[in-house]
Amino acid sequence: MQKKDSDFWSFVAQPKNIFLLIRGVIFFCFVLWFLFAPEKSDHRVWTLFFIFLAYSFGFSIYMNKPRGKVRNLYFFTCFLDIVLITFLILFTDRKGSDFSLLYFLVVPFAGYAVGLLAGLSLAFLSSIFYLSINSGDLVTLSPNYLLIRIAVLWVLVVAVSAVIQTLDRSKTKLLRMFDILNQRTSELEKSQAQIETIYETSRNLGEILNLEEVVDELLNIVQKILGYQFCSIFILNDSNTLSVLGEIKEGKKIKYSEWVEKGLDKTLERVTTTGKPVRIFDLTSAFQHRRKSDEFKSLLAVPMISRGKVIGVLDAKSKRVGAFLDQDEKIFSILGGSAALAIENASLHQKTQELTVVDELTGVHNYRYFTRKLSQEIKRAERYKQSLSLLMIDIDWFKRCNDTYGHLFGNKVLKKLAQRIKDSVRDVDVVNRYGGEEFAVILPQTSKKDARMIGERIRRKVEMADFVTEEDGLLIKVTVSLGVATFPDDATSAEPLVEKVDQALYLAKGKGKNLVCAV
Repeated sequence: MQKKDSDFWSFVAQPKNIFLLIRGVIFFCFVLWFLFAPEKSDHRVWTLFFIFLAYSFGFSIYMNKPRGKVRNLYFFTCFLDIVLITFLILFTDRKGSDFSLLYFLVVPFAGYAVGLLAGLSLAFLSSIFYLSINSGDLVTLSPNYLLIRIAVLWVLVVAVSAVIQTLDRSKTKLLRMFDILNQRTSELEKSQAQIETIYETSRNLGEILNLEEVVDELLNIVQKILGYQFCSIFILNDSNTLSVLGEIKEGKKIKYSEWVEKGLDKTLERVTTTGKPVRIFDLTSAFQHRRKSDEFKSLLAVPMISRGKVIGVLDAKSKRVGAFLDQDEKIFSILGGSAALAIENASLHQKTQELTVVDELTGVHNYRYFTRKLSQEIKRAERYKQSLSLLMIDIDWFKRCNDTYGHLFGNKVLKKLAQRIKDSVRDVDVVNRYGGEEFAVILPQTSKKDARMIGERIRRKVEMADFVTEEDGLLIKVTVSLGVATFPDDATSAEPLVEKVDQALYLAKGKGKNLVCAV
């Protein structure tokens, strides 16, 4: 029942429906007059009736015009109605004509549909018309009778207009509230979907044990789920510096094969020091010292915390003021926590892997790593049509050295020799302990001639070095013999290349040691 009442009043409250209702009331008044009035044969009233039908029907056709034009139509129709009502009063009983009551129907409608000013204008016009047609009977009519009718008409117009204005303001506020509510609901649904997606994706992050893949997945989440155009992933090196693992710039992912180090600015220092997020609504007002050329207007930075310690920062920026809301901070913080755990797991896994391929005594790669790396480098050299050389290094008279000065001194020689070799080669070259007192060095993009020069450099550095015994502090001289082989000149795969470099090493040993030889 309540719903039917609500639908009824919603239907009646429409200006279009009230306009048609007034047409019906005026039509009904004409019908009553034709049925019961003694002077119903008056052709003037019939003429007014047909005029009313004509313009009412004509105006009803244009009811679906734009709002501004319909308001003008309402005003013009009400004006014609007032003129019509005035003539009806004039052609019937002026003093006692009931048609005057139609003023109280038409004029308030004008105030409702068009506005207070329009309603007051038509009320003034109605008052003038009503006084004019009754001007000859002012002596017999009570002034109070006329004034009360006119006053009631004006009060009714003002009251209706005031109520409608109040309702319009309330309607506007209510619609604005609904818009805000819909916006907040949409944002909440979007945030909920983002949180669920990030939660599911973050669970997969912990299963990735390669740091580069972790960084790539983090950038994918920021780019595709959060939609940030600018973002950086920082790892904390020490209290003063960070390294950039990867970035998003203008919506494009950038991953760094070598970490880019940068100093801590005030924002990042605050995040790493407090372990709390920093969200800046307007960077231009927050930092007066910022250069005018800076393009970013807002910022959001959250810490990556693992085991209660800040290990890095996720830093997002935008060119829009106020781009990051409370919900963004919560979601970004969730991602920061998951990122910290994933990066920590990947780093630990990487360190574990390194321990399995690093010789514990010398700190260089072991034989297991050497065999895998040599095959990879040969495939790369073959793909790019490049040379690759291999050095095999053996300590001369090492068994005699161990027997004479002890194994502790022998270990010291191995460690110092490994360091001398590393100091003599490039960063891209791979130093390995091949076994016992033998070392192998993989030299990518290196010809046989250049490899011999590198081998000679190593031989001289070892020959010039002094090795001190632990017990009596004796200075012992140590020398090495080196063999050189080159891909693809000497061999086209890993095992034959190792065989060739072994032959070269044995050749150096056979010629008297402390030499560099090639096959």
